[in-house]
Amino acid sequence: MDIYEIESKDLENYFIEFKPYIEKCEFVGCTHIKEENCGIKKALEEGKISSDRYTNYIKIYNDLKDKEEHKW
Repeated sequence: MDIYEIESKDLENYFIEFKPYIEKCEFVGCTHIKEENCGIKKALEEGKISSDRYTNYIKIYNDLKDKEEHKW
């Protein structure tokens, strides 16, 4: 499977350490990047999620969004 086959909205499912915190997000469809009251960002601040993994998530998410926006 190529990572670019994943839709940006589904990326969170591939970061298993995010799973317990997704339900703590205030908004359905939270991207875990810009939103306030995000369970993932709170877990990151508390040291429950690795900053390296979160940084990778943001990079991959942005790459996927860019690909989706420039799709033919």
